[in-house]
Amino acid sequence: MGTDRGISPQGRDTDGMAVLRPVLQWVTGVKAQHKFRLKPTQTILLSFVMMIGIGTLLLMLPASSAKDTTIPFMDALFVSTSASCVTGLTVVDVKNDLTFFGKCVMLMLIQVGGLGIMTLGTMVVHAMGYRFRLKESIVLKESLGQSGRAGLFGLIRRMLIYTFTVEGIFALLLTLHFYPEYGMDAIGYGIFHAVSAFCNAGFDLFGNYDSLCGRQEDYFLMACLGLSVMLGGIGFTVMYDVLHCRGWRKYSLHTKIVLVMNAILFAVGTLLIFAIEAGNESTIGAFSGGKQLAHAAFMSVSCRTAGFNSFDLSQTVQITQLVMIILMFIGASPLSTGGGIKCTVFFVIIRSVWAVFRGESQITVFGKAISNQLRNQAFAIFTVGTVWVVSMGMLLSVLDGEVHDLEEVIFETVSAFGTVGMGIGLTLTWDDWGKGLLALTMLLGRVGIMTFLMCFIQQRQTAVKYSEKDIMLG
Repeated sequence: MGTDRGISPQGRDTDGMAVLRPVLQWVTGVKAQHKFRLKPTQTILLSFVMMIGIGTLLLMLPASSAKDTTIPFMDALFVSTSASCVTGLTVVDVKNDLTFFGKCVMLMLIQVGGLGIMTLGTMVVHAMGYRFRLKESIVLKESLGQSGRAGLFGLIRRMLIYTFTVEGIFALLLTLHFYPEYGMDAIGYGIFHAVSAFCNAGFDLFGNYDSLCGRQEDYFLMACLGLSVMLGGIGFTVMYDVLHCRGWRKYSLHTKIVLVMNAILFAVGTLLIFAIEAGNESTIGAFSGGKQLAHAAFMSVSCRTAGFNSFDLSQTVQITQLVMIILMFIGASPLSTGGGIKCTVFFVIIRSVWAVFRGESQITVFGKAISNQLRNQAFAIFTVGTVWVVSMGMLLSVLDGEVHDLEEVIFETVSAFGTVGMGIGLTLTWDDWGKGLLALTMLLGRVGIMTFLMCFIQQRQTAVKYSEKDIMLG
């Protein structure tokens, strides 16, 4: 594919839009006349920090609070971070504590956070005729996880079209579904839940922090939300392949891996939750077999990244919570609205371990080889993610005074890291330090571990090669 229209390698503003140059340079950190330059990873992190800050200020306004007092700073920061990072953990009741203006702020943060502020900003200035320099396009490439500039703006356009199409369809379906109950307010309910589900945010307007627990018999709602969550979490490039490539053989290797992994994780999660909780009267044990399976399937989808729950998670057995922790940690797919280490990373790790046992020198999948560099990145992401979750869990447990069990604290930590938003009753109990650590964990989970760490680590390349020596392992 050729270079996208709108990218000028020489950086010439041939369309008279030079007025946008200083603005975009400030946003992207690309300043040719200054010695200090932000790295692409730092720019991505900064864009989310700015969005969280704006959201915090808006939520602290009297116009956002439905109560007599304004929302405290730390609570507003926590909720703004959760919405911007499409997590779903909240210390305010969205329905009862926020006004219409406050709900609109939440909806804006969820939508922009799901797509990425740089993605939306890029299309705005691109539509106005702005031509991007090479370094500016590199920032965009990093934010989308792409390896080249070719097709960059085409990809962003497809992301926006796909997003608003899916959200529009489900907003219409949910509006019609809610209309008998809410009347004209059903429009707001339909739009909010469609966006929240597709962006894998998990926020709801049903109140009392119950999510869908009060609507356990509403299987149409669970079907709409579950399908929307799946479409948002599968990734934009995968959906493009599915919609435009005819036949399995024409799919890219990435698409094949994502589809296989999503099918396996969905099936395994459903069967495990169903088998473990079928006899638990406090969760799904009181339902018939088919309804139990429906709830298990919905939770298998939701606990990957969305955060909706159709039964009280605090009443689940510990094995179920462990299964959910694993699913939340794995998360969704790359270039999606979900979080976690991503299913492709988990696949590469499992395949690498199997290759070691079989003595294979290469990792081959569907007739293609995966490079050692990708293998190293996968293990790095998995290792750093594990260390972060365990470290934050222990630190939060210390701050909590060990009032709650460690497994409950780890559950909350993984929920924040995977930008899932599922809680078992701990979120409202954290002090300001606990909220701050969880907010930082949500931010790391949204921007990605590698992106976050590369903001603070200076990469170094050297041509020096050292001799190799063996050491004993295991």
